[in-house]
Amino acid sequence: MFCTRCGSKLEPTARFCSSCGAPVASASSAYAPPSPPYTDGRLVRPRNNRMIAGVCAAFAQAYGWDVAIVRIVVAVLCLTGVSALAYVIAWIIIPEEPFAPLPPQN
Repeated sequence: MFCTRCGSKLEPTARFCSSCGAPVASASSAYAPPSPPYTDGRLVRPRNNRMIAGVCAAFAQAYGWDVAIVRIVVAVLCLTGVSALAYVIAWIIIPEEPFAPLPPQN
């Protein structure tokens, strides 16, 4: 196996190239994290993984951020009072995720 970035020879179990540090995509990795239903950057409030209204989850999902960090930042900012109003406005403006269609019944 060879590095696609620098061309140096790699060990079969290597996760990174020892020469350039590029990550190695190996076929032996059986785990791939599941992708969220909307990864195209649309800002929608998801129907799952929400605490109050799904505003923090919507921003985390749309921009690829960690939802826990977004919730902590919003909680700290809501202590000022102005951010609480912005949260309520975002709750009203951001559309909710559409229902997933049911699979056909045989």
